[in-house]
Amino acid sequence: MNDLRQLLETITELTPYAIALAALAGLIVGIAPSSFPLLSVAVSLGTGQGAANKDRRSILGLRLSAGFALGIATVDAIVGALFGLLGFAVMPVLVSFLGLAYALLAIILAIIGLALLRVIHIVIPMLSPSANSTRTILGAYLLGLPFGLSACPACTPLMLPVVGAAAMTADPLMGAMLMLAFGLARGIPIVFAGTIAGSLAHLRHTGTFTRSVERVGGVLVLAAAAYFLYQVAIYAGWLAP
Repeated sequence: MNDLRQLLETITELTPYAIALAALAGLIVGIAPSSFPLLSVAVSLGTGQGAANKDRRSILGLRLSAGFALGIATVDAIVGALFGLLGFAVMPVLVSFLGLAYALLAIILAIIGLALLRVIHIVIPMLSPSANSTRTILGAYLLGLPFGLSACPACTPLMLPVVGAAAMTADPLMGAMLMLAFGLARGIPIVFAGTIAGSLAHLRHTGTFTRSVERVGGVLVLAAAAYFLYQVAIYAGWLAP
């Protein structure tokens, strides 16, 4: 990873090689253990929709997880553009919002997890059957937007050289394109997890099996909520990192 980070630090212009490096960095971040909270959300999307609809479950899992990943990539692109436009001056602003963003993410995940476990009963658009798949994809996309502000220990060493290149060149387009490539590649494991989860939900045509898959998804999402609450406690100064 150190070699890749050094290569990322040599980026000075927008080229196919630079985009490929940014995409490779995003893929490595996507498969890192610290990306588990995002993968757990993809699993919940796949299991929730797959259990609700008896037809084309794996396709719906693919669509929903892809919409979720695209929402994350959109925010990555915006962050890259901001670094290109404002330079490193944008960093304190982003850091100041991280605690609030993590609190919001923890609340969203807790609600989704409890709904999947059927502890509470609410209507979640992206987890309920719909004749109009575009609407559910939009719901998953909107859900992915706040998660684009999330960070993880594996993200920082590879993300900073990418946004640093944009900041040094003062090129918003370059920053947006590099971070978009980073975000799209980061979303590949997310889409894979959501698709597999949707496929597993139809391996057996029994309510017991699909209910078990829902429970697993619910537990994973609650674990992710706990992770973000831990991050909130760190940013609030209640715990040491």
